[in-house]
Amino acid sequence: DDFVVDEEEPIEKTKRDDLEDSDDDDDDDDDAIDPNSLGDWRAFRKNLASTGISTPKEEKTSAQKEERKSVSKENEKLLASQNKELAEEYMTGVWAHKISTPEVGGLVVRLPLEIEIMRNYRHSVIGQKLRKSLDLPEEDTPINIQKKYSSSAFYEDDESSSSSNDDNQEMTSAKTVLWYRAAKQLVEDEMMDIASEAAEDGQIDPSTLKPEAAEMLSLYLDNQETWQEVCLVLESDTDSGDATALVINRPMALKLTENLARLVLFGAYIAENKKVTDEQDLIRFLLAFGDTCGVYVGGPDKQEAPAILIHGIRDLPGATEISPGANIYRGGLEAAIDGVLAGKYDPLDFRFFVGRHKYTENELDVAVHLGKYQPIACARSVALKQCISLPKPLWHEVLELCGGDLND
Repeated sequence: DDFVVDEEEPIEKTKRDDLEDSDDDDDDDDDAIDPNSLGDWRAFRKNLASTGISTPKEEKTSAQKEERKSVSKENEKLLASQNKELAEEYMTGVWAHKISTPEVGGLVVRLPLEIEIMRNYRHSVIGQKLRKSLDLPEEDTPINIQKKYSSSAFYEDDESSSSSNDDNQEMTSAKTVLWYRAAKQLVEDEMMDIASEAAEDGQIDPSTLKPEAAEMLSLYLDNQETWQEVCLVLESDTDSGDATALVINRPMALKLTENLARLVLFGAYIAENKKVTDEQDLIRFLLAFGDTCGVYVGGPDKQEAPAILIHGIRDLPGATEISPGANIYRGGLEAAIDGVLAGKYDPLDFRFFVGRHKYTENELDVAVHLGKYQPIACARSVALKQCISLPKPLWHEVLELCGGDLND
């Protein structure tokens, strides 16, 4: 009888949650890991990514050197005005680092077109053209490319840590800037050539373009449609290859009209035989969130469905954690309304997402492999914070938190 924001059943995460202990001593048992038994493995991996494997003597020095990253005092000030508890989490322990594959509770960040072209040289005519302009061989390994023009942050195949030597870091950064500028110039030149093919009315017929130009135009338009997206991976099924992600940096509204409230609560298509209780739910929803409500465009798919509610409240009735240890939750709208009306919660403790990205048949993994997105693990405060009128856009904030070449 209780109403919910999103009526769609979450995708079953993986079969690994159903694995049972076995008396067999097969080698396969080593692969069957229960995520609930790993403790705070995200924090362990974060520390490993930050400091590497250190000897006991080195651990103290590494801890002394490691300081909390602050990439925008203005963003921190805004977060403190919106959610004091989340701001405290952010101020005392924010972190982010790149990972090789998307994971539930983590982010995928849309990369610039220049990086996509550089990463996708194996499958792109434009990528091969860029390599030739940089005097790189037609076929090479990412390790060899890094030695000349890049570094591990822009290659999906390599998660090796960068050298602690400051001179090496500066050299790597300089090489990244070198090839990035070359890629940027290539994009500009190619787009100018394409623009010159426009008819008198300014229209371009893609069918008349050469294969190289057609590929460039397709890459450019795709990049523009998803420009600087930061997405929270909400669901993933390793068996089917299906995944769901929410764009968390596309704000739609900070206040509710009645029509927007209906869209968020019920979806675009409301049955004609509406119940009286539906109107009562709408009134309560408007009373709780009408003046302040973080509503976002979560993606192009299923925008007609009720919004997805995301928050960080562990004990909210009706809510479920999206992944063990993530401390990010979905659902529990009725309890959220009750809590806001009672003064227990603030409306900005919650985020509503209209639409989402739906991926099938490993489409998200393919997009990562082709250099379109970079998977990133991060503190939950990064994923949960509101992204309305941020002084520094979230896309820049996340990449700067990651550091290294992603920052460059």
